[in-house]
Amino acid sequence: MVDSGGLWTPPEDELGEALQTAQVLIEEGRADEAGPYQQRVIELARERAEGHPDHYEAKHLMAATHYELAGSLNASGRHEEALAALHGAQLGYTELHDAGLLDATSFLADIRARRAMTQAHRGRGATAVLEMDGAVIAYGQLVGGSDGLKHQPDFARVLAMNALILRRYGDPALAVASADAATQLFLQLADQINDSPQSLSYARYLCSATAVSADVHASEGRLDLALEADEIGLTTADTLADSESATDLRTLVAALTRKGKHLSIVGRVMEGEESLRTAYATDAETAARVTEELDRGLPLRLVQALENAEIKLGPFEQYHRLLALSEPAPGMTLATVSGRTDPESAAVRASELAELVRPLMPQDVETALTLGLESHYLFAISSERESHRMRYETSTYAPIWAQLLLDISEAYYRTGKTEMALDLAGWCAEVATALIPFTDDDFVMKDLAGACYRHHGDLLAATGDLTASQHAHEAAQQLQLGR
Repeated sequence: MVDSGGLWTPPEDELGEALQTAQVLIEEGRADEAGPYQQRVIELARERAEGHPDHYEAKHLMAATHYELAGSLNASGRHEEALAALHGAQLGYTELHDAGLLDATSFLADIRARRAMTQAHRGRGATAVLEMDGAVIAYGQLVGGSDGLKHQPDFARVLAMNALILRRYGDPALAVASADAATQLFLQLADQINDSPQSLSYARYLCSATAVSADVHASEGRLDLALEADEIGLTTADTLADSESATDLRTLVAALTRKGKHLSIVGRVMEGEESLRTAYATDAETAARVTEELDRGLPLRLVQALENAEIKLGPFEQYHRLLALSEPAPGMTLATVSGRTDPESAAVRASELAELVRPLMPQDVETALTLGLESHYLFAISSERESHRMRYETSTYAPIWAQLLLDISEAYYRTGKTEMALDLAGWCAEVATALIPFTDDDFVMKDLAGACYRHHGDLLAATGDLTASQHAHEAAQQLQLGR
């Protein structure tokens, strides 16, 4: 949503017309058609800014439109280009922020959130979870500030996005907490949102949140809560479908399919069948996709994975400490991974989780990967928050993190999930770089760092990026030669 923050007023000329057309298309659920108009806005704004370094209105318009363009590119399946557009938006907002012309906190949080969704579209789920975690935390701080009321609708939006990503790549318990919080906030703000120019966009995010709520509650046997979420989602989707947007029609079909499935589970078979017949008659492809998604089920919850580990490995000393991660840390709400514990403890808990991964891998790959991802998320959060342990005890924690990433990336690749494997391999190479200062006198550390670089290079080659693969292998070779 392009928001000027009071810096500019859209001009009444070609630039303004292109901007207005793009906005109308987005609100109508036709974001994939808005790209050419957004590109034109950026071109015209750039022309106005050239030679005028103080033309901050044009610079803000470029940043805002780059952000919107990323959404349009995602809708068209052009995710690499979307990431480039988001980079342009981040540069622009950072410049305005540093110049003291704009508090860009919310804008930069939105960029993280959209980048997370883009990475999720690419299958880079580990990065998506962590990017979205940062966006939620940033908005949580904003709603607790002096202008908190203004930010509440967008906090609900980001919580809904977070729920979507956690449903696929994280703990369903976190996903449903985020989805329920988003739904509750959307409903509380209904009057404010209905008067907003972005009301249709918020309604679409409400549908996303209720879908996640319904899926997780149903999987846990809480069918009353699932049907309640279904009803909210279906009512909202039915209103959206009046837009005659193909995207909104698919949202309605998805809501009908979910409700039909859940009605059948609780014994209201005839109602369920009627809902499913309507869904399939309207859009059989969407109904079949949602049915397949529901049949596939959800990832393991952290609690389930720990219980599985205890069954497979026998009792282990850190079980109850790790089980405590399923409850929010003091002062936190458990809708994000970072809400599990404080940054200092995160590195310790991550190490304890990592200890379980290798012995579990031959017995239960799904459980091992679940615990491995949770360990990675905690390491990454501890590192991003610059905890004392990750900054000053790098030689202790970084090797554990690197070996973990190497192990789970290789396992994802063996199971055919190449994009997720490549995502983790990229993290592995980054952590390997942190090991380099310790490799002169520690051959084990040197071999581990080299293995991380080589693994990353192998996966880059497997996905066709031969130039980047060569650079990764050269880094491993230079490390081995001591350069």
